[in-house]
Order: sequence, then structure tokens, then C-alpha cells
Amino acid sequence: MRRFAAALALALAPLAALAQVLPGHRLPDGADRPVRDRAYHIEKYVAELSFDMEKEEIAGTATVTFQSLRAPLDTLSLDAARLDVSRVERDGKPLQFQVDSKNFKLNVALGAPLPLGQSATVRVAYRAHPRVGLYFFPGSGKEEAQAWNYGEGGLHDAWLPIYNDTNDRFAVEFVVTVPKGFTAVSNGTLEGPRENADGSRTFHWVEEKPIPNYLMTVDVGHFARVPLADAKVGDRSVPLAVWTRPGGEDAARYTFGDTPKMVEFFSQKMGYPYPWVKYDQVVVRDFAVGAMETTTATGFGASHVHVAGDPPDSGPDFSEAWPVFTVEDTISHELAHHWFGDLVTCRSIGSIWLNESFATFWHTVWNQHAHGEDDLTYQRWWYLNKYVDHTRETGEVRPMEYLKYTEPTAMYQEELTYVKGSLVLHMLRHFLGDEDFYRMIASYLQRHQFGSVESADLYEAIELAAGHNFSWFFQDWIVGGGGHPRFDVSYRWVPERQQVDVTVKQIQADLPFENDFRLPVEIEVVDASGAAATHRVELSRWSTTVALPAASRPRRVTFDKGGWLVCEVKYERPIGEVLDELDHADLSNRLRAAPQLADDFGREPRAVAALSRVLADPASHWGLKQEAALDLGRAGGASAARALEKALASEPNPRVRRAVAIGLGTCGEASSAAALRRAVETDRAEDVIGAAEISLGRIGAAGTKDFLVRQLARDSRWWDSIRVSAVSGLGKLDDPTLAGTFSGYTDPKYVPELRSAALSGWLAAAPDDPNLSAALRTLTNDRNRGIREDAVKKLAALHHASDLALLKELEADPDPTIAYFAKAGAEETEGFVKRYGRGLSPPARGRPQGPPLRRSEPQAAASPSLTILPSLISTTRPARRASVRSCVMTTSVEPCCQSSVKRPMMSPPAEVSRFPVGSSARITSGFIASARAIATRCICPPESSVGL
Repeated sequence: MRRFAAALALALAPLAALAQVLPGHRLPDGADRPVRDRAYHIEKYVAELSFDMEKEEIAGTATVTFQSLRAPLDTLSLDAARLDVSRVERDGKPLQFQVDSKNFKLNVALGAPLPLGQSATVRVAYRAHPRVGLYFFPGSGKEEAQAWNYGEGGLHDAWLPIYNDTNDRFAVEFVVTVPKGFTAVSNGTLEGPRENADGSRTFHWVEEKPIPNYLMTVDVGHFARVPLADAKVGDRSVPLAVWTRPGGEDAARYTFGDTPKMVEFFSQKMGYPYPWVKYDQVVVRDFAVGAMETTTATGFGASHVHVAGDPPDSGPDFSEAWPVFTVEDTISHELAHHWFGDLVTCRSIGSIWLNESFATFWHTVWNQHAHGEDDLTYQRWWYLNKYVDHTRETGEVRPMEYLKYTEPTAMYQEELTYVKGSLVLHMLRHFLGDEDFYRMIASYLQRHQFGSVESADLYEAIELAAGHNFSWFFQDWIVGGGGHPRFDVSYRWVPERQQVDVTVKQIQADLPFENDFRLPVEIEVVDASGAAATHRVELSRWSTTVALPAASRPRRVTFDKGGWLVCEVKYERPIGEVLDELDHADLSNRLRAAPQLADDFGREPRAVAALSRVLADPASHWGLKQEAALDLGRAGGASAARALEKALASEPNPRVRRAVAIGLGTCGEASSAAALRRAVETDRAEDVIGAAEISLGRIGAAGTKDFLVRQLARDSRWWDSIRVSAVSGLGKLDDPTLAGTFSGYTDPKYVPELRSAALSGWLAAAPDDPNLSAALRTLTNDRNRGIREDAVKKLAALHHASDLALLKELEADPDPTIAYFAKAGAEETEGFVKRYGRGLSPPARGRPQGPPLRRSEPQAAASPSLTILPSLISTTRPARRASVRSCVMTTSVEPCCQSSVKRPMMSPPAEVSRFPVGSSARITSGFIASARAIATRCICPPESSVGL
């Protein structure tokens, strides 16, 4: 599955300038969720369903053939949420049954108990009007009616009586009857379709190989089938096709045209031929997530369909220089799941990394194959920064396999599961070597095909296929540990010995789950003549010192050549050495040298000149030029701004211009607003236009509001991207007069990304607007799952007593994610109301300004009388000040600013980092939870000094 950026990540994104890792990384909270017990194993599941597209209902029967795993089995308990069950029978005879609406169960008394190992078949007749798991969308405007399902995380029980977890798999048949003109696409092979006397059509899809329940799918709509070239896999051909709206055939061919090459490449590289009978890709409207790997018929949101010249993104979020997932990444990611997730499936969501991290790893391997080693190197660097920034912002870490979580989607956290997991696998590949690694992959797939796995199975595969003992690696990264090392690197040349003594200290917090790491690292020593020698050094314990040969004083000593380690590096050295690395090292270390110039040497002319030179050099890799643009933005100053403005006007590569536009927004020079406005008006790349609009909002120069409002009238070629970005830029102005503008774009007729950006802007600009709370209440019942989740979180952040009844009602929602955030929001609101009544008057408006923090520059230590919460409350926008007050003043957590707190302090007060002055954030319950978690690790001053 590919989810769009999680709300928590969006909420905290502006805090990325934290000076250093927050002391005391923390593991996520949540209940312990071991692998689910099973009393039976489903052998075959046949669903015969009739779709009523106007009433948005289904009716039919589910025929379940199952085997007893207990002696004897007298009750079959199926997961079923809000299904109207009319009859259950076994061998044609009716059975007694009970619907447990509270626990979402259908309990069937089997009559004669079923002995251990014996099989039986029951048939369940039912109707459903689902709003979860199966989603109906009526025709509106240019959009035709559709219905599609999304079941990952336990959602299928809202339209099927089923076993609703990942640790069982079975053969599947869907016999789907739809109205005239509609098509049903599902798993496996199509037998039919059959034209019925009433004009309806019946599609019979058969998947003979066993799959888990969450990979079942039915997509209903007016689809055109677009054949692609068959994939040649061994001695057979795999038929490939795209199902899309009529009229979208050419765009579908362009977007998905490389799929045959991907199938063939993965089959060869994984050492296991594509295991399924066919591969369809289905484009649907308002999809619940970015894309979902339902076996043989992957679903994609319509924003993935592109034509030549469109941005590379899966969705229009241009606040970053490069998407974490390009469309190409997403297509290859979902295909890779057909081995990792569909063929070999995690036993529980706590082991979801075995699905998601592997699919992410494989889409980066495809990127390497399709675009070269340098593109993979840059992608790994980009991912490392995404992950590290997340831990800096939140303090949250966890091992890859983790069985404690609040609700299912928490384990799909982008930075921890997708991004970090792929980097951990690249480390493992590097340590094993490609030959042993890929041989292990083939063995792992063969050994566990059509089965369930946990991390111990991967460890066994390494041991069996490659003969390596990697228990240390698994304990630090996969089943133990949680975070990553932070290295303090230094060296000195000893001429008497003709050696350099390199010392590497681990300076991360010493915690029970995250102490010292054992890691091999490559260190390159370059002598005065430019000759280079690479040495592999074993790092262990808290400090490692090693003597390496050096006949002359080195020009530079490069740590972690190749950039393979998941770590942070503090490396104080002269600017000349960093400049030499920027000019002459390999790409991975040039990427590390560029931000060090900005971090350690700021506006020193040599640093700005070097970064400007890289940005202007046509021979530089585009990823390095992106990094130089971002680093010039962080360095700031007139010289950096001039270099960026020149590049925005002259750089031919739109990927680089996009980063330049973002750099100008970070640089913060009001004079750059004119260059950004020109880019909005004249650039042909819509992602460059969007990035410039967002940066204009960040700068907030005179006339910005009127300029961005004018852009709202512009149409886009792709996915309303110009309008989405203009709304995002306006959202950074904190202007309450824009409330009416934002409210207009929350209507369902707009794309979900525009609606979400409008809600965020509205909340930031006018949190006390009564129309906002009314709109959020309505949107908690929206058809779009992402909008529903966003609305629940934002409604909870308002802390209105009048919303408690609705939040409590949503606690019983069949969608566990909605239910969790509603429950958390209700508890939060109750605490706020109990202490403060109906609310607080917001403080005076204003956003104090301050110098930007550099990414790796440690700040002055905070004293016990000045900690993180006072800085949050006294220096950020009014709405966020109110949310911080509410987050620490609840009944469920002792106030931060009291003499006692419920959690022990995890590090000395002097180590507590402050948020940057002038930073801003969207308010969600995710942010509030993070602030609370940080607060309870602090020692705070008396309430009076905080201004409460």
C-alpha cells in the first residue's frame, strides 16, 4: 500500500529545523497486539454479490469453506460490521446465529461440532449499505458513478462476513452482478461476463491461489480496458492491462507503459517469477489511499494518471523539493507487493515492514535499474533526511517489527515503516553483498510462498542462504532497538607514524531500547596527491578509535563512503576539507558535504560561492543541485538569494527549479518575492509554479495575498495543482480574512488535496470561526476516507464541548482509524472542557520573528526555567498556542508545568531543545499528542511565567 503523507507528518513538517535530535527518543504508545488466535482456517471464499449503484447497497451470499483448528469447533465466529444477515445455512439446513453489533461479530452455531482438521461449508445471506471498506460514489458533474473497496487494516468486515486479519489465506471467487453499462474488476481470471435478461451483467472472477482477506477486491465502474504488452516471464506470458475511465486510454498507456519491463525485471532480480495469472491496474476516483496492491488487480487513485510534462508526484504537494514517492515509484512499489505482501504476507500488522519496507526497497531498486546508480544514491539520501527529520520533530522511533500500536494505520507511518525500512534493507544488502543478498531473497520467497512470515523467518533465510550470523543487526534494527546512532567523528594526523587516528563516538541517548550500535563503516583517506584508500572499520561500543595509514597530511577523511548507514553525523572539520569533498568525493558524500557548508559555515562567502557553483554547474547530478538549492536557502542572505533567483530564471531542469523555488521561500528575502511571482506567471512546470506559490506564502511579502488569490482562478493540466498550491501558500499567511476563501474549497466537487489544504488553511487562519466547526462536523461523514480522518482530527483539536457527542458516536465507527482518533479527541476535549469550561480567549495575534535554525547546529542548552512548552506557547501563532495549552492541561495527563509529571524525565533539562522561533504547524491531534509526549519529559516553570 502507498499512503499519502500521514496527517502527523503534515502537522509537524514546519518544525524540521530543530537543532538536534530530541533527547530521549521514545517508542510509540499503544496496546500490545500479538498475532491473532484462530479457531479455523478458511480454505475457499465465494462471494455472490449484486450491486445497487443508486441505493449504494449490496446484497448476496458469502459461501465460506473452512477447516477446524480446534477440537471440536462448535461456533464459527466471523468478523462482520453492520451487516444485515438474514440467513445462515450448512448443507442446505438453517443454522442459528447471533449478530454482535458491539464487537462486530457474526457468531454461527454449527449444530454438529466440527472435529479438528475437518472441513465444512456455511452460506451467509445478507445485505449491506457500507460506508467503510466498500465505498460508493454517485455520478456528479464529469464523474461517473463508481464503487470500490479498500480493506487493509481490517475494513473488509463492513461489507463481507470474513476472517479479518493477515494470518490466513484462501482461494477467492467473486460473482458480481452490476447494472447495465458497468464493469466489475476483481482478483484472478475472468470467466464471462454474462448478460442478464434485465440488462444487468454478471462478472465471475476466480483466484485459485490463496490470498489474505485484505487483498480481495471488487471495483465497479464504467471502465475501459487498456491492454499493455504481455510480460515475458520464463516460458510464459503474463497478460497486463489498465482499467480506466473512457477517454483516459492514452494517459493510462503513458502512465503505466513501463509495467511489462517492471514485471520482467522483478521476476529476474528476485529470483522468483511473477506468481499470479495476470496483472491489472485499476484507476478509481477518490481512492482511500494512494494505491493498494490487491492481488492481480492493484487500485490507484486517479491523481496517478499523467501525461508528458506533468509533475512526477502521485499527488500535488509541492512543499518539498522531491516527492517521497513519484508515480513511477508507486507503480513499481505496488507491483513489488505481489511478491512481498501478496505471495509472502506478514503474520500481523506488527510485522508490516515485511510488506511495506520491502516494497519500498524494491521500488528504489527499480529506480536504480531504470535511471542509474546516482539516482538511487540521491533517493537514499533523500529518504535518510526524511526519516531523520521525523525523529527530530517528534522524538518517535521504533524497531521495524513492533507489536504495540494504537490503531492499524499507525504502523503504516511513512518515515518509520516505508522510508527507514527501505534504508535498513539497503544497509543489509551492502553488508551482505549483492550476490548473497539476492540469493537470500530468492530462497526466502521460495521457502515462504503463499504463507505468513515474521522477522524471524527473514533472519533464518539469511542464515540458511548466506551463512551469516546477523543477530546483532536484527537486535539493533529489526526486532530490537528503535532509533539510530548519532556519530561524532574526528581525526588527527600523526606524522611520526604516518597514520591518521580516527575517533567515532556514539552520542545518541543511552536508553534501554536504543544504546550503542554495532556497524561496519567505510572510511576513505585521501592524501595530498589525491590518491584515495578506503578502509572498512567495525564500530562498536560508545567510542571507536582506529589508526589508518596516511603517508602525508590528508586532504580529507571521508566518513561513511557511499552513504550506507542510517545515522546522523556530527563532523567538525575545516571548511577547506568540506569544499574538497564537495568538489571531488563520490555523489553520496558530496550530498553530505553540501548541507555541512550551510550548517557549519552559514553565510561565509566561500560556502555560498561553492553551493552556488554546484547549482549552476550543468554537469552536476540533478539531486546534488537540488541539495545545493535547499542549502543555499537555509544559509540565507543576499548572495544566496541572488544565486537562487538566477537559477530560477535559467535552470533548464524543472526538478532543480522546484528546489530553487523552495530554497527561496526558506531564504526569506522579501526581495525574492518578485522572482517567485515571475515563476508563478511564466514557468511551464506546474510543480515549479506550485512550489513558488507556497514559498510566496512563507515569505509573506506585501501583496502576496492578492497575488495568490488571483491564482485561484487558474486551471491546471494535472490535478488542480496550481489551485492546491495557491491555497497552501495562502494558508501560511495566518490571515483570518481568508476564512471565507478557504471554506469555499472544502466542497466535495474539488479534488481531496485541495479540500485538505483548504481545511488546514482555514484552521490556521480562523480557528474560532463557527463555520469551521460546523463544516468539520459535516465532513466527519464525508465519502472520502482521508477527508473524514482529517475532519475528525481537526474537530478534536478545537476542543468544543458541543462536539463531544459526535466524537463519542464516532468511537463506534467500523473504521478502526476513525474510531481511534474520535476516542482520543473526545478524551482530550473532555479534559479541556473540565478544566476550562467552554474555551479560552485566544491571545493577541502576531507571529514573532527570529533567525532560522540550521539543521545540525546545536542550540544553547535550555535551563530548567525555559523549556520547550514556554517557547511553543510564547512564540507561535495563536491557534497553536491554544492547542499547546489544551494539550498539557487535560485530566488524562498531569500538567506539564507542575512539580510532578506522570512520566519520568528521560534526559536532563539542559538537553531539552526548543522549537524554532516563528515556526508554524497545522494543528491536528497528532501534533497535540506529540507535544504532550514531549511535555511530559520536561521540567517546566510555574504557570505564571508561561502566561497560562
